[in-house]
Amino acid sequence: MKQGYLADIWGDTVDLHDLGKGIIIGIIISLSCYLGANKVIAMQAPDMAEKLVSAYSLLFGIGGCVISAIVSANLFKPKRTLNEEQFSEQDRDRVLKELNVDVKKEKEELKYADPKVLQEMKDLKLYELFYGPERTEQTPSSPPKGDET
Repeated sequence: MKQGYLADIWGDTVDLHDLGKGIIIGIIISLSCYLGANKVIAMQAPDMAEKLVSAYSLLFGIGGCVISAIVSANLFKPKRTLNEEQFSEQDRDRVLKELNVDVKKEKEELKYADPKVLQEMKDLKLYELFYGPERTEQTPSSPPKGDET
C-alpha cells in the first residue's frame, strides 16, 4: 500500500490526498442538496418568503454534509497504526514526565475518585503508577488492612 503525505488533524492521522478528495465530495454533495432543495422548495411553495426557503434549504445542505461525511468515512479508511507492546517502568515514567503529571497530586486526587473509576484504572494497570503494586487490593479511601480503629 502506497503511503501519501500524512498530517495530524484534530488528533487523527489523515492522508492529505484523501482529505482533499473528502473535501471535494463534501462540497459536491452538500451544495447539491442545498441548491436542489432550494429549487424544489421554491417550486412547491412559490408564496413562501425567500429567507424561509433559504433557511429550509440550509437544513438540507447540512444533511448533505452528514451524508458526505458518511460517504468519505466509508471510502477512506484510517491511516493510523496501533503498536501494542509492553512498556517498561522507564517508558511510563517518561510519558508521565512528558505530560507534566504530578504523581503526588494525582495520588491525592484519587482519594476522591469513584470506585468504578478506580477499578477501571486497576484493570488497565494505571492505578499502580500512583500507588504501586503493593496497594492495588485496597482503595485509597479505605483504611489499610489491620489498621481498623
